[in-house]
Amino acid sequence: MVRYVHDELRDVFSALAASAVNVAVMVSVRGFSPVRPSGLALLAGLALAFLAVYTLLRSSRLKWFSGVKQFEAAVPVEDTDAALPTGDSLRRHPIGLRLFAACVAMTLPLALLWDSWMAVFPLWPALAWLGRAVVCARWERRHGRLVWRGHLPEEPWELSVSRRPPTRTATDAPPA
Repeated sequence: MVRYVHDELRDVFSALAASAVNVAVMVSVRGFSPVRPSGLALLAGLALAFLAVYTLLRSSRLKWFSGVKQFEAAVPVEDTDAALPTGDSLRRHPIGLRLFAACVAMTLPLALLWDSWMAVFPLWPALAWLGRAVVCARWERRHGRLVWRGHLPEEPWELSVSRRPPTRTATDAPPA
């Protein structure tokens, strides 16, 4: 099992790393070509607008877009101590190697042979993954639960929820 937020952030970091590798290869092969500031500002504005609209739709309760309904319909995990993993965290494995390799393998040849903007194409789905992580983190904080993915090995997309463990203090004293 892996936390839903960590899984989505791992995908974001993989896409960022793939874009960085693509840009480094593009600069080393084709050289640095300056970008017009007006085009870059327009692209950044459209990307931020997409992220805002997508995140608002995911946090709503609309039938086709809602991520909140998925979290509320998740299967509760009763025995939290036995079910929750301890070692696989975002800190130890920040990049999913399969997604990283897939992003580089699909976009780098297109960037080299067709258009250099394809080097940063992995950033587009990364915006959606970032929006999902934000919606889930907000839902977890409001409901005092953690959302997990992969509770059932035969259905790794199935979501489950558990109680949030109590916060620890520096002296291991109970929180006030």
